[in-house]
Amino acid sequence: MEDYIPGVDNLPEREVIDFKANSYGEIFCEFLSNVNCCVLNGRNHLNNDYTYVSTRGSSVVDFCITPFENINSFKKFEVIRASDLANKSLTTGSIEPKYIPDHSVLCWEFESAVCENTNKQSLNSHDNRSNHIVYNVKNIPDTWMNDENSINLINSCIANIESCNGIQVELDNIYNEFINVIHNEMNDKLDKKIKIMNSVNNKKRRFKKRWWTDELTVKWNQVCLAEKQYLHCTKVNSNTHLRQMYVNKRKEFDKLVQQSKRQYWHSCQEELVNLNKSDPRQFWRKIGNIGIGNDRQSKIPNEVLRSDGSVTNNIDDVLQKWKDSFHSLLNSDPDNNNNFGVENLIVKNDIVCNDLDDYISFDEVYKVAMAAKNGKSPGVDCIQAELCKNYAVIFTLTKLFNICFKFGKVPNMWNKGIITPIPKCSTTDPRDPLSYRGCLQKF
Repeated sequence: MEDYIPGVDNLPEREVIDFKANSYGEIFCEFLSNVNCCVLNGRNHLNNDYTYVSTRGSSVVDFCITPFENINSFKKFEVIRASDLANKSLTTGSIEPKYIPDHSVLCWEFESAVCENTNKQSLNSHDNRSNHIVYNVKNIPDTWMNDENSINLINSCIANIESCNGIQVELDNIYNEFINVIHNEMNDKLDKKIKIMNSVNNKKRRFKKRWWTDELTVKWNQVCLAEKQYLHCTKVNSNTHLRQMYVNKRKEFDKLVQQSKRQYWHSCQEELVNLNKSDPRQFWRKIGNIGIGNDRQSKIPNEVLRSDGSVTNNIDDVLQKWKDSFHSLLNSDPDNNNNFGVENLIVKNDIVCNDLDDYISFDEVYKVAMAAKNGKSPGVDCIQAELCKNYAVIFTLTKLFNICFKFGKVPNMWNKGIITPIPKCSTTDPRDPLSYRGCLQKF
């Protein structure tokens, strides 16, 4: 019986020593494959043995279960019989067999992504925290790139583009000037909030309980206050009254919790029914956020495997490994290229194609900009698609694209992108950079 789906899940082969099966085992294996979990017994092991040993026989009835994505974190799995432990700790034969347990002990080592200098990092966490500004691009005001100051800056940027001679440094400076104009406009006219990353003093946390409300927070504070008064009361006469007050507050809180849960799940059901009729794509996106599959998504570990099989969590080694893996993914070696038949190709330089040789028009850029999807992450320049859906911005971009087309050069920032790693499969080693799909975010 397999605890995974052959051909779909990629798991290390399991050494089986107990070949007896029953209906409970089939149900158990089917459950594991459905929830993306597997049996650790027989995998990554030092000693694989029966977990139940008695005078009636031996079998494997005790298991260690782990999610697919954590299988490589468990090392040196070992089954130790209770009789072996008794013989090691005491003189052989000093304990009667009837007092020795029938079940064995399961042992393993677990590797975590916690760095060795965790204590040092926690002490310096205040110095290492970073601020991240998030702009609200859903409500762009009508004055966006429409006041006198913005128009003058855009006209100055357009004048510099038209006088550009195609020098790379000059082209980079022009694009940086355009980015500064957009960023200044974002700071002046868009709503924003500052997120503090890696901060131990950031008291505002995100609630995982979506049904939690502000009213529940008030009720919970009242319960905590009543409990504190009851526990610290030393007067016998007041103790009974405070205890009854605490019990009543707790009952009110529990009742409100159940009510909030029912209202939340009812609203979720109504939302799914409405989305199924109006927006099927958003409906399935909501379905994907429900269940244990969404809760078990893990972060990318800050460690990689070296070529010799060792593990390192040094930040420089991790970044270099990721860079080398993605750099060699699509960049082929020119020495190994097959140039057969290239010498015999006939190059025609007199081909005329007006559609490709003409300059880029305003209408072309306008159609592409307006068709861009909203809500997507920006590239290195931190300019989202919503901010480009403006006549002044589109006109400036048209001028810039034509200069790039004329001289055959683009700003160096356009050659950079942010790679967002997306796991290919839950069973692959998360420490291997090639276990992720590189979703490129660029302008």
